[in-house]
Amino acid sequence: MSNSMSRRKFLAASAAATAAALGACAGDAGQGGDSPAASAGSYTETTTEDGYIVVDNGDGARLSYSPDSGLKLIEVDGYAFKDFEGTGELVPYEDWRKTADERAEDLAQRISIEQIAGLMCFSAHQREIVDDDLVNEERKAFLDGNVRAVLNAMSSYPAFKQATFSNAMQAYVEGSENKIPINFSSDPRNGRNCTNWPGNLALAATFDPQVAKQAGAGIAKEMREMGVSTFLGPQTDISTDPRWARFNGTFGEDPALSRDMCRALIDGLQSTVSESGEDQGWGTGSLVSMVKHWPAEGAGEGGREGHTDGGKFAVYPSDNFEALMIPFVDGAFNLDGKTGTAATIMTSYTIAYSEDEAYGELVGSGFSKYKVTDLLRERFGFEGAACTDWAVLNDPGEGIWTCWGLEDTGVWNPAKRASKAVEVGVDQMGGCNDPQLLMSAYEDMKAELGEEKAEENFRASAKRLLLGYFNTGLFEDPYVSVATARADIDKGIEETIAAALDAQVKGIVMLKNHEGALKAAEGDAMPKVYVPMRYTAASKTASSMGVARWTDNPAKCELPLTQGTLEKYFEVVTDTLAETLTGPTDADGKPTPALEDLTRLTAADIADCDCVLVCAAAPANASSRRGQDENGEFIPLSVQYRPYTADSEFVRKTSIAGDKLADGTQENRSYFGKSSMVNNEAQLDQILEAAALAKEAGKPCIVILDITQPMCVHEFEPEVDAILVSMSGSTEAACRIVAGKDEPSGLLPMQMPLDMVAVEKQLEDTSRDMDVYVDADGNAYDFGFGLNYAGKIEDERTAKYCVPVLTAVQA
Repeated sequence: MSNSMSRRKFLAASAAATAAALGACAGDAGQGGDSPAASAGSYTETTTEDGYIVVDNGDGARLSYSPDSGLKLIEVDGYAFKDFEGTGELVPYEDWRKTADERAEDLAQRISIEQIAGLMCFSAHQREIVDDDLVNEERKAFLDGNVRAVLNAMSSYPAFKQATFSNAMQAYVEGSENKIPINFSSDPRNGRNCTNWPGNLALAATFDPQVAKQAGAGIAKEMREMGVSTFLGPQTDISTDPRWARFNGTFGEDPALSRDMCRALIDGLQSTVSESGEDQGWGTGSLVSMVKHWPAEGAGEGGREGHTDGGKFAVYPSDNFEALMIPFVDGAFNLDGKTGTAATIMTSYTIAYSEDEAYGELVGSGFSKYKVTDLLRERFGFEGAACTDWAVLNDPGEGIWTCWGLEDTGVWNPAKRASKAVEVGVDQMGGCNDPQLLMSAYEDMKAELGEEKAEENFRASAKRLLLGYFNTGLFEDPYVSVATARADIDKGIEETIAAALDAQVKGIVMLKNHEGALKAAEGDAMPKVYVPMRYTAASKTASSMGVARWTDNPAKCELPLTQGTLEKYFEVVTDTLAETLTGPTDADGKPTPALEDLTRLTAADIADCDCVLVCAAAPANASSRRGQDENGEFIPLSVQYRPYTADSEFVRKTSIAGDKLADGTQENRSYFGKSSMVNNEAQLDQILEAAALAKEAGKPCIVILDITQPMCVHEFEPEVDAILVSMSGSTEAACRIVAGKDEPSGLLPMQMPLDMVAVEKQLEDTSRDMDVYVDADGNAYDFGFGLNYAGKIEDERTAKYCVPVLTAVQA
C-alpha cells in the first residue's frame, strides 16, 4: 500500500463521517421516564431519567450534556451546538456540520501543550466501581491533568453500572475547564457481562468473514451502550508458534485467513449502519478499533510471550518478518467498509531480534524508529494514532514493566522512555496516568528540534488522537442510557443471544466422529449422558507480568460445565463428591478435595446412558508466558499433558536471542534437557478412564476439548470415539452438536501437532510448517480440516484458504 493511497482512504473515511453522524444522531432519545421537553428555536431539550439533558436537533446531531456542568448551548440556523469555548460564538470544532478532519484540525491548534500531553496518556486499568465514589481521587487527579483516554477494565460489573460510571466521569470533565470528553476503551470481553460472541480464534474457525463482521457489529453496539468508544483490538498477530500463550486472541496461523477475518471484524466494529442496513461509515454506532500489536507479536522464541522478560525477544529463523504484517497491511489498513482503515494501532512489546539489527534497534516496538517511522508511517502510510502497549514506560522492579531494551535505569527513566516513543512517531502512552512525562518529552523534543517543530509534532499527534472523538460523536453525545444498558446487555436481547450462540456453533470443529458417534437428533427426547467431574490437583502458577510471583492453587473438583447449561440439552448423571473433604486446607482455611473424595460411576451405573461426555481443559503450563521455573531457569512450554523433556535434535542448545551480559557475551536462553511444568496432567487420566469405562459399558466416549491453542491429541485420540474442539470457551455450542441439534461446520484455523518433537521442529515465525497428527481413522489434523456428518469438509472455504501460505504483503 502506498503512502498516498493510505492517506486518500483515511481522509475519505474521515470526511464521510459527518453525514453518517448526522443521520445516526438524529431521532428518538430512547429514554423512558423523561421529563416534559423544553424548547428553544427549532430544537428541543429533554431531561432524561439519568439526569442528563438530550437535545433533539431534528435532522441534525443529537446532543447530550449535564445540567450541572455549566455547559451552554449556541443556536445557529435553528440548530443547537455546544459552547465548549464559552464564548457564545460557534467555532469550527464545535460545529457538528463540519467534517471530523476539519474539527480535529481546529481543536488541535487551539488547545495548550499541557492539554495535548494529557491526550497523549492512556490511563492505567480502571477496575473498581464504588457507587458513591465513581470519580474517586485517583481519577480526579488524572482527569484534572487532562487525561482523556480511560481504560474501562470493569467487565466484572453489570453493564448498567458501567454506564453509570461512564456518565459520572463525563459529567466531571464537562464541568471542568478542559471540556474534551472521555474516550473510554475496553479490551475484548468474550461474554463477561456482555453477549458471548465468539473470540477471535473461534471466529477464525468459521472461515466466514461475514460471521466476524456480525460479531464486530454486535460488540460495537453493546460497548457504545456502556459508554465505551474504543476497542483495544482485534489482536491482528499471526500465531506462528503453537506454544504462544496469546494464540487464542488471534485469528490463527494463516496470513490470508487472518487478513480477511480481521478486515471483516473491524468493518463490523467501526461502521455505523442505518436501519436499512446501509454502511454509513463513522457515526455514533461506531467503535474505534485499535488493532494490535504492530508489527506483530507471536514469534517469541520458544513460544514465550512478550509481557515478561522471558518472552521479550521475537525471532525470525525463516526471515518471515514481513509475512507477519499481512493481516495489518492488507486487512486492517484496507477495509471494505466506508471507514476505510483501522483508526488506531497499538505497538507490540517484543524486540524483533536480529544480530545485525535488520529489524531495527533492539528495543520494544513502541521505541523503534524502524517499526513506527520507517514501516508504519512511511512505507505503509498509516495516518491514524499509534499507542504503546501498557506499562512500557515503567522502571524494572516497580510493579509491572515492559520497557524491553530500555531497562537500564542508569540511562533510562519513564520520562526518557516517553521521549523516545514520541520521537519515533508514537502518539499515546498505554497505562500512563502522568502527563508530566509527556511534558518532559516535549521539552526534550524542543531542545533537539526547536520549539516550532516540537509544537508542530505535538499538535499533529493531538489531531490524530482527536479524530476518534469526532468520528464517534463523543463531543456531541457522550452520555448513555443506564436503562438501555440494563435491558439490552444485562438482561439481554433474545435475538442477539441466539445469533451469538449460532456464531459460536459455527466455530466448533469436529475432529473425529468414529462410526458416526455424533449425528442429528431423532425426535425431541433428550440424550442421557454421563459427565465425569473434573478433578484438578493442587498446583503453582507464575504471574504473567512483572517480577515472577508464584501462586499456590488449591485442588478442586467440579462439573466442567454448569448444571444449567448441561440440563438444557441432556439428562445428566455424574460422579459424587464426599460431603466431608479430606484434602489440605486452602489459604482461607477451607478443606480442599482429595482425589479419594471423588466416587466415579461404574459401567453398571451408566448402562442406560447414551454416551460418556468428557469436557476437557487443554494442557496448562504453570509458567505459560514466561517459560521459566521457580528458579528462573528456562523450561519448555508444552502442549501435551504428560511430562515432556526437551532433548530432541530440534531443540536449540544455544538460543537465538538473549541479553548482552557484562562480559560481552550473549545470555543463553536454551531449555535443552529441561522438562515442562504442566499443572493438569490429571485431565488426561480422566479422559482415558472415561474412555475405558465407556468401552466397558458399550457406549461411545465423546470429548469436548476446550482449548486456546493447538495441542497434542496423540495421548488419548485412539481411545475415544469423537472429538469436538471449542476455541472460545463456549462449550454450550459444542453441547448443541453433541445433542444433535446442530451439525458441525467449523474448520481448524491452525495445525494440530503430531507430538512435541514436531512442535520443536517448527519455526517460530513460520505459518503451517508443522508435522500434523493423523488419527486412527486416517484424518490429518491440518489447517482447514474439519468434519460434518458426511465426513471431511471440502467446500468453497477450503478451496479459498487451503492453498500455499502467503509470504509478503500485497498492497
